[in-house]
Amino acid sequence: MTTQRQTRPAANEAFPPGNLRRHNWPRFLQGPDPELLGNLYVPALSEAVRYDRSCSYFSSYALARAARGFGKLIERLLALGDQAPRPAVRLLVNEQLDREDVQALLETGDPSRLESQLKKRLKSPQDLLARQRLAMLAWLAQAGWLEIRVGVMRSGVGIHHGKFGIARDETGDAVIFMGTSNETADGLMANYENVEISTSWQDPERYQHYVREFEDLWGDNHAYVHTVSLPEAVRLQLIKFAPAAPPVVEPQEDLERKKAAMFWQFIVEAPYLANGGPACDATALVELWPHQRRVVEEAAGAWPEGRLLCDEVGLGKTIEAILILRRLLAGRGVRRALLLVPAGLLGQWQGELREKGGLLVPRLMGPTTLAWPDGGTEKVGGLGEALTQDILIMSRELARLDDNRAILLTAEPWDLVLLDEAHAARRGKQEEGEFNSATLLLQLLRDLQLKGKARGFLLLSATPMQTQPWEPWDLLSILGEGGVWLAEFKAVRDYYQAVAAVRQGACGKELSRQAAVLIAADPDFPQPPGNPINLTDTTQVAQKLAFVPPTQRDDMAAWLRRGSPLGRRMHRNTRGTLKQYHSLGLLQEAPPTRKVEDIVFEYQDVHERQVYDAITRYIDKRFEQIEKEKTGKGFVMTVYRRRAASSPLALERSLERRREGLKRVAAHLAYDWYLQAEDVPEALEIDDLPEGEGVGKVSSALPTDPRAAKAELAEVEGLLDSLRGLPGDSKRDKFLEVLRGITDEGRAVLVFTEYGDTLDYLRTCLKDIYPRGLACYSGAGGERWDGEEWQRCSKGAITQALQKRKIQVLLCTDAASEGLNLQAAGAVINYDLPWNPARVEQRIGRIDRIGQQHPQVWVVNLFIRDSVDDKVYRALQKRCGLFKHFVGAMQPVLARARRMLLYQEPFDMADLEATASLVQTDALAAETYFESQPESPDGKPAAITLADMEEALKLCQEGFGVKVKALKEAHTYEISGPGFKKTPISAGLEALEKETKIRPLSPFDPFTKKIAGKLLRPGERLPLVVASAQEGPFRSTVAMWVRGQKPLPITALVELKASMSVWNGQPPEPEAWHRARQKARQAAERQVKKMNHQAQKRVQMLMARQIMAAKIRLTKELGRFLMCLGGTGELNAIFNQQMSQNTPTAIRLKQCFEMLGNRYPDWSMELRQELEDFYENLPTNKRQARILGKEVDAALRDPRWQVKKS
Repeated sequence: MTTQRQTRPAANEAFPPGNLRRHNWPRFLQGPDPELLGNLYVPALSEAVRYDRSCSYFSSYALARAARGFGKLIERLLALGDQAPRPAVRLLVNEQLDREDVQALLETGDPSRLESQLKKRLKSPQDLLARQRLAMLAWLAQAGWLEIRVGVMRSGVGIHHGKFGIARDETGDAVIFMGTSNETADGLMANYENVEISTSWQDPERYQHYVREFEDLWGDNHAYVHTVSLPEAVRLQLIKFAPAAPPVVEPQEDLERKKAAMFWQFIVEAPYLANGGPACDATALVELWPHQRRVVEEAAGAWPEGRLLCDEVGLGKTIEAILILRRLLAGRGVRRALLLVPAGLLGQWQGELREKGGLLVPRLMGPTTLAWPDGGTEKVGGLGEALTQDILIMSRELARLDDNRAILLTAEPWDLVLLDEAHAARRGKQEEGEFNSATLLLQLLRDLQLKGKARGFLLLSATPMQTQPWEPWDLLSILGEGGVWLAEFKAVRDYYQAVAAVRQGACGKELSRQAAVLIAADPDFPQPPGNPINLTDTTQVAQKLAFVPPTQRDDMAAWLRRGSPLGRRMHRNTRGTLKQYHSLGLLQEAPPTRKVEDIVFEYQDVHERQVYDAITRYIDKRFEQIEKEKTGKGFVMTVYRRRAASSPLALERSLERRREGLKRVAAHLAYDWYLQAEDVPEALEIDDLPEGEGVGKVSSALPTDPRAAKAELAEVEGLLDSLRGLPGDSKRDKFLEVLRGITDEGRAVLVFTEYGDTLDYLRTCLKDIYPRGLACYSGAGGERWDGEEWQRCSKGAITQALQKRKIQVLLCTDAASEGLNLQAAGAVINYDLPWNPARVEQRIGRIDRIGQQHPQVWVVNLFIRDSVDDKVYRALQKRCGLFKHFVGAMQPVLARARRMLLYQEPFDMADLEATASLVQTDALAAETYFESQPESPDGKPAAITLADMEEALKLCQEGFGVKVKALKEAHTYEISGPGFKKTPISAGLEALEKETKIRPLSPFDPFTKKIAGKLLRPGERLPLVVASAQEGPFRSTVAMWVRGQKPLPITALVELKASMSVWNGQPPEPEAWHRARQKARQAAERQVKKMNHQAQKRVQMLMARQIMAAKIRLTKELGRFLMCLGGTGELNAIFNQQMSQNTPTAIRLKQCFEMLGNRYPDWSMELRQELEDFYENLPTNKRQARILGKEVDAALRDPRWQVKKS
């Protein structure tokens, strides 16, 4: 059967008649919406004058879907005018009703239930494209060219699933299509359809079948489906969507949405590109300084080899660590990271991670509570469950406890462990030969490393050497350093003697040989300046060191420093480094200088002096009495002594609390064994306390005898009466005089005290003097005086108020000095001095830091004349330059001074002088604190920046599924839309510091990835091809632009923008697109495998170095032992002979033989000579002591042997 073509009506000159036969119609078509739109709907409806369509469920999205390609159809109908058929478009839609509702519709014609249901489904679509297409349909209905009927199953069960369409041109030719579709909100662009197409002139039988099917349905003659006209109320509701002007243009909004989608897709994947490291930095919420960029790039690239970050206070170690973490989290080997920080810094670290790094990380508050940056908390079942978090901040004090350490070691291994204030991880016994001994914290790190529970470490400390030169080298061992360098510390000591000797031109044969042995055994040692040499040839290296021309000595010594493990693995930028960056033109402003002034006062009133003398007698007497009971128990009196020097209110409150304790003892009631938290400085550390005391737990040392308690109670009450009767306060008066002088100069001032009670005392004194310019910040948070009352405020608000010169005086405790960046202030007053002199630099570092605008900062110290503080701090200032600059290598002197300030030993100027002189003559101590040299940044451009991310936000439109609204705060926006709860997000540091509920704008945030995903339509073929590959914590992305047959690599957003600017919206050819996608995926897979393989090799190398160090140590101790047993005989013969005997020595030696791989050592000439020299220089009594084997046993117990077991 063939169909008869109708006679074509007269043509409209402006719009020629349609002709479906001019197209080659494929029999089968498949793909997402753009494919069908371009190959079926637009070409068919551009020729058609009538269109019959059987659709799916009635809904806004189903109707919008049915309107695909309507632009040309509407234009044709307008051109035909009165000659156009009415209705030109007939739509059949389905609805499902309950059996009772269908029965009512069939029997009574009551459409009320149907009408109600249809009206619920007719809503304005969120998607702009769907809205525009629905508007086309609504306009046709309003113009009378569209009729809709609704079908329900006569049985009341199921729906009619027939989905087909017939498009006819003016001659009667038709194109028929039949297929499945998913006409939901997501399905409009996302679904994948299979459609079968035929024409009336090629397959008239099929055409007639579908014509009859449609007419039966339309005329309500179908056996199974009952159809009714669209209820009038629903039709009128539909018409409300009609535009004023005829919508003759097919919606083109999709082009902008697609460009926005590609923009966002590139943004969230850019950090994972091979060149994505700089993008991680450039999208952080803080701009790096030149020295920080160098540290971040080098340390992140070195992982899993760890690094020591040892910049001076105020130069941004925390920022460096956070940005290193950002790079590593971007598929560069880190998924799980454990951040171990001092308990008092948990909140500070969490805030910095969010505000500077855009990372939302929970902190562990006790074993069962996770606290999130927005203030929310989450209960967990215990430490084990908490450790399932991929990134976790935890206090090092909690982690180091034995029970918790055991749980940590059973958790899923960590890719990175970060330790702040890492100098606290050190040996239990501070002796050179006591490598095995460890504090709980060092033991935790060793267990994590040697048992394979952590792959990489990042250790932060401004003072890596506190008292002994081996301390930073013990930390290097945690980073994986080993081999000959760390077998015995003597090798390190000899090496740095060689460095000093080279500089002086006096590096003799033996020193040169010893240094050459270390260099030759180190595969990572760099080539010297000038001509390269064979570094594995000890003779050649030794000669190079022994014969250095005078003009090259400094360069050669610098090479030796840089080449050592400490030089390679430690970054230590100082203010001197910044000066060099400034001289090179890489820093705009030079770091400020310091002006230091000591204000020494005396008690002006006789009564005031008498009161403090009485207090001193009481403290001295009770200290002596308590110390006789137990050494260290009198520490409470040291606390009272320092609080007395701080302020009368601090002492008064302490004595009041002691009075209450004494009353309870006298009354035979239970009392507190420990001082209350208010008595103890907020920043108290483990090292500040007597041995055996926990952090914050200072014994109250109350008498146990009620009679003794009554006697002391009378004395304390007398002291309290005297304190309250003081006529004035000489220290306060002197302070106010100094403070006014500074603020009158226009400088904002930080006033530091160790005690919250003294802070309360000062703010009461100052609130009338600075009614609008006074604030305080302590462990309890921030407050500002508004002239009438104290108002709570955030850290960010404090910082901003200082910057805007709204705060003249900020009172701080030491806890605050750890976290605030207050470079807007120009002076520091130490109202009292800390009992840990190292904290002085922490205080000054709040203002003497990057970004300080004053060329000179002022430091003022208040001392009581001839007090211990006065004597000790004056000595430190004179001998070490304390207050004027970072003391670096003089840390051992500060450690000795701290004992004096804690009254653990008497003040002795000669002792401090001797310690300082010893440090000055110790080449190794000085070398620990050498400065990093300035290096020009590599200048690699970032693939994306934070500004690009803000631009991406502005590309979003509500019709794309993501609504972006700019908020009042700069760089801050509100995100909403389907699937989004209204969420504030910001690229502004001020906004984030002010409000914890705001999310940081970050490519790492799952929320950002959700935005990107919302813009993409599944299944659409865009010219930007992004392919990723992942293996564990390694992930790599490759981006390409498909243009023609050859894809172009996209490595930066600027390249993507250039490609998008000339793109017309047409999808690339399928074959070219698939080839590009495969090529990108294969490249990503190769990169991931390469990264993973390199990391595994590095980890194996680091572990091998640990075993090597333990073996070298054991071999040397075994050799010394055998020498003492048998003199200068053949060592392996002695070894064999001693093992064959039935003695404890034989058991020990057999264990040595096993640990050395069941083979005899190879006694090299160098080692043999070293052992003979040792034996000859060892007194007879010490030879006999060596035979006991204590040193060999220690070598057998070396913790590094654990690597063999793990």
